Amino acid sequence: MKKQNLFFAAVAALVFTSCEKTEIKEVEKIVYADQAGSLSLTFDAKYGDSDFELNKKYPYQLINSSGTYDMEFEFSRLRYWVSNVKLIDKDNKEHAIPESYYLVEETNEIAVQHLVNGEKYPATKREEVTIKDIPSGEYKAIKFSIGVDKKYNDNIALTAGELGSLNGMGVSDGWMWFTSYKFLTVAGTIHWEGGTSTSKALSWETGSNALFDGADKTVELTTPLKIDAQNSGKITFNVDVKELLSATDLPWVNNSISQNKKDLMIALRDTFLSKSLTFKEASSVSVEAN
Repeated sequence: MKKQNLFFAAVAALVFTSCEKTEIKEVEKIVYADQAGSLSLTFDAKYGDSDFELNKKYPYQLINSSGTYDMEFEFSRLRYWVSNVKLIDKDNKEHAIPESYYLVEETNEIAVQHLVNGEKYPATKREEVTIKDIPSGEYKAIKFSIGVDKKYNDNIALTAGELGSLNGMGVSDGWMWFTSYKFLTVAGTIHWEGGTSTSKALSWETGSNALFDGADKTVELTTPLKIDAQNSGKITFNVDVKELLSATDLPWVNNSISQNKKDLMIALRDTFLSKSLTFKEASSVSVEAN
């Protein structure tokens, strides 16, 4: 009788152990389904209906109170900081992405004077940002800023995300001013036969803590974006540089915009956010399909 009881006890223990293992596997499955996913942001630079390219002359017809003028713009640099990314879910809750500072750029090679051996920052084109560890959920909007917030803009020695003064980031290669970051830069050459000279250098920049207030953009997605371990998100924006040129109706006169021209910096910032940078599309993509 004791042997029989021991036998049944052993069987019961085996069954219980088997059930425990099954339950653990099911929990692991549920946890895996709720794991974070990834999101890619693409900022597709254009010039009107054409792809944006450096070192290429683009026609531009300027219309202002004085008349109509045919000009050409040739670009050597387009750079801007995308920061403080937040995703807004279907319940209107904001999910802030920690240390989200990304440099989007298209630039020619730049000599970096502050590095030791005359190194050069290579010609670079970066239009896509990949953000990992997005909490699983359905998101109906995205919010971000163009520029760097006060905490880091006041102390360029601090690092977060891609911010920092090393690895070619500095004053001499145009990533920042002496004490703070540039938020948006576009550089190149303006060509116009009607001026006293036929060309002028173009250098437009925005920055300063005062301009960070109001430098944010919220984009409503056409359909909610599902992001989890099985589905990554993709959001694409158009960045029309031609639209950016409308920040001033006197580009030949205002060929240089910087800290000493606050009103023009504000106009450049607002034009970039409202006219140049526009939503194109968003989609969820199965991770297995990637």
